[in-house]
Amino acid sequence: MDAQTPLSPSAAAQEIAAQLARWAAGAGEVAPLAPIVRIAFRIEDISPIEWLRAQRHTTQYYWSERDGQFEMAGIGEADVVIPKPGRTLDQLFERMRARLSPRHPSLRYYGGFRFHPGAVKGDRWSAFGDYRFVVPRFEVLRRDGRTYLTCNATVPPKTDASQAFNHFLDLLASIQFPKTPQPIELPRVKSRTDAPDRRGWDDRVNRALEAIRAGKLGKVVLSRESVFKGDAPFDALSVLSALLEYAMRSFEFCFHPAEDRAFIGASPERLYKRNNCHLQSEALAGTRPRGQTDAKDRALADELLSNEKETREHRFVVERLKENFDSLCRHVEVQGHPSIMRQWSCQHLYTRIEGILNADVGDADLISALHPTPALGGAPREAALEWIAREEPFDRGIYGAPVGWVGFDAAEFCVAIRSGLIQGNELALYTGAGIVDGSVPEAEWNEIDTKMEGFLRVLR
Repeated sequence: MDAQTPLSPSAAAQEIAAQLARWAAGAGEVAPLAPIVRIAFRIEDISPIEWLRAQRHTTQYYWSERDGQFEMAGIGEADVVIPKPGRTLDQLFERMRARLSPRHPSLRYYGGFRFHPGAVKGDRWSAFGDYRFVVPRFEVLRRDGRTYLTCNATVPPKTDASQAFNHFLDLLASIQFPKTPQPIELPRVKSRTDAPDRRGWDDRVNRALEAIRAGKLGKVVLSRESVFKGDAPFDALSVLSALLEYAMRSFEFCFHPAEDRAFIGASPERLYKRNNCHLQSEALAGTRPRGQTDAKDRALADELLSNEKETREHRFVVERLKENFDSLCRHVEVQGHPSIMRQWSCQHLYTRIEGILNADVGDADLISALHPTPALGGAPREAALEWIAREEPFDRGIYGAPVGWVGFDAAEFCVAIRSGLIQGNELALYTGAGIVDGSVPEAEWNEIDTKMEGFLRVLR
């Protein structure tokens, strides 16, 4: 594939149509869980997200990795994996691997999990379920500086290949290849509602501090839902495109499974990356804003590195990760001292950890062990999660949960922070702060506003 001379996008679409015709002619009846047929052509460079913004298909997906080496924009759904009664996490990952192939390293399922599986407050997150993973039907992706147009061909149950082929052609014919970026137009914000509001926040932080001082908790992460109402519907990809101007070292994503629901975000935090048996993760906890000058920025970073409360909060995450890695891996390396990860509006304490997985450890084990980290739940883990489920006045949905991708012999998930759910004229933003002994309600509220600053700039 990499040796191809780049085609124009329209020429690549014609080549895909020709290969689909040959595939349909020879496929006949296809087993429901046969490996996905992937057709890919290298094309002249176009922006994946600008391409996706030009499409009018209801289901749209976007993923960009933090290091900038991989970006995917997709439409349609070649395969969807949703919960079934009795299906375990092991069976979920086995179900995806059954359709993946080592011949296609860029073929991936994209999706994520609910923060509290089975716990639902209202219908805001009804389109996502406890988990949902998708292989898009058509993709524009960039990998290592090269751009591709791909089709993922599958045959739905009780459908022959010729029927599926006609559906693929209809969707392929509807694809647009814009030559210039579309202007970004966003609704005017009419109102904002915070849950909890400032008074409710202070009350919850103080009650959390009481539980901490009583020895019931060591740390608990409280979050806030801020709902912005516009004078027109929010377009998910326009909001995300505007947000990317303020995103640094972030995983950027859009999961748009229904016409009226989309989950978007730009998260700095990796939950884990697995390449065969090599595992990477990180602790990201402890926050300060960015300084307006280089000198002020360095001073804030130095203060963060030496602040007893912030370093203690960070250690909760590092120690929990180290315990997990020791149980999952046969060799573990932990960064000796925290460093600073700088984002556009804030900076965090950062500690890297990596290891070599034990032979019997799979992605289901990693999700179970690593989610949620103390950076999104707390410590002790179960006590903190019970406190959050009882005290927070809204459903976290996918916020704070793993989102990412699964390939044949690799997987990567980030933690879905700095994120929001779009539903018609509403954009609900989710942000949190870790509460430990010494936390001050006002300071934690302000920290949340700092973390939301990229979204707030977009909405002004």
